Amino acid sequence: MADMESAEGPLAHLREHPELIEADLQLMRSYPTGGGRVLDIGAGRGSFVTAASRRGYEALGLEMQTGAVPLWRRLGVPGVIGDGSKAPFVDSSFQIVRLKEVIEHVEDPLSLVREARRLVRPGGLVIAHVPSPYSQLYPIGNFWDDYTHVRPLSRFGLRRLFADADLRVLRIDGYVAGRNHLERAFGKLLAIVLPHIYRVVARR
Repeated sequence: MADMESAEGPLAHLREHPELIEADLQLMRSYPTGGGRVLDIGAGRGSFVTAASRRGYEALGLEMQTGAVPLWRRLGVPGVIGDGSKAPFVDSSFQIVRLKEVIEHVEDPLSLVREARRLVRPGGLVIAHVPSPYSQLYPIGNFWDDYTHVRPLSRFGLRRLFADADLRVLRIDGYVAGRNHLERAFGKLLAIVLPHIYRVVARR
């Protein structure tokens, strides 16, 4: 494990929970978009791109960290190195754009969400995961443990952000991810009153 993590460099910590990937894939199936071209902005290790590709989507990752290149090459992940706020794609290139814990890292979240809207076709979806203000209370995954974080966002703040980007919010769900069965069970209760993360589903 140590050898693998050292080989992955700065991407070693960007491991997505399989149940969260599956939840997003289920959401994508629940809201028809007229096609299956998907962009995962801030794709990290590419786990979501791989899972979506296996489900028949034409999925692509976009990541700023150049360390993704050798890892993606080894794992067979299709992706591009670039800035999600200035993505190297033409307008309306995708049916679905995903931003998994990316918005909280930028100084200008509106520009980022507007870029996601530019990339998605009319009728398409933008799916975003963003730490809630309650994430500052958690001893594991505390918001301020990551020095690159700028701000958490409330449910109301997310609605305003997406509305200002001219996207229609379909739902916002709070959740607490767990590392094992016990934590996940307890997390379902905590998510009702103290969600760690909000998942936004919005349509252009």
